[in-house]
Amino acid sequence: MSTAGPTRVRAPITFTIDVEDYAPPGQAVRAESIVHSVLDALDGLGARGTFFIVGELAQSHPAMTKAIADRGHELGLHGWRHVPLPELDPPTLKADLDRGIKVLEDLSGASVSGFRAPMFSLVPESRWAVEVVGDAGFIYSSSVLPARSPLWGDPTAARHPFRWPNGLIEFPCPVVSFGAVANPYLGGTYLRLLPLSLVRYGLAQAAGDEALWMYCHPYDFDPLEPFRSRPELGKMGSRVMWVGRSRMQRRVARILRGRVGAPLRERCEAVPS
Repeated sequence: MSTAGPTRVRAPITFTIDVEDYAPPGQAVRAESIVHSVLDALDGLGARGTFFIVGELAQSHPAMTKAIADRGHELGLHGWRHVPLPELDPPTLKADLDRGIKVLEDLSGASVSGFRAPMFSLVPESRWAVEVVGDAGFIYSSSVLPARSPLWGDPTAARHPFRWPNGLIEFPCPVVSFGAVANPYLGGTYLRLLPLSLVRYGLAQAAGDEALWMYCHPYDFDPLEPFRSRPELGKMGSRVMWVGRSRMQRRVARILRGRVGAPLRERCEAVPS
């Protein structure tokens, strides 16, 4: 008889990507070619993910948007423009959501269930947006970073999936605490920069009621993009935007291999009522 202890189940991780682009005026959009490369890599892993796409980018690049849906991935809306919620008002958000849903549904032929606020900007001052998002017909949101952040974060938010009072499901960004600091270790810059051992530490610390998902952006996979300073990020922030891009695709593959999760829409049924 074996005396080994119980085997810890490796919780599934959903791949998500925020499809946005920062090409300066007059320069070609780089996101489209990167998205096709990401789609090929996901095929190799047997993974289907959730692509949150900025509405105006979906409209201007319909072939890219349609390809995402045609290859079995979920399309979600990442706002009409990449503007944080506190900079909008309810009528503007409603119009943006309605327009974005129509574009995505017309291109994919499928209903749109998920919304992710730009920069995880669903914070206490923009909680009014929960009602607007729910009224627009979304089933779930993935818009809360339950930690302090230099941009937008809400350290008072739960770290497990929950329902807002109107029934809208929220999938908060996975975070892990390193001392007094909580980091979104499965996302973007952190995923590029953190030692893989710390990412694995975060996965080992994840509570059983968390829903694990990683998030990326097309630029995270784009080492060939010429460096340029982005004034809104400063010199250091601009440099950070380019570090680790060449290893991003390999890193994502190592993390997902053997624990690929379904698109977020398909994980909604597991969230308690």
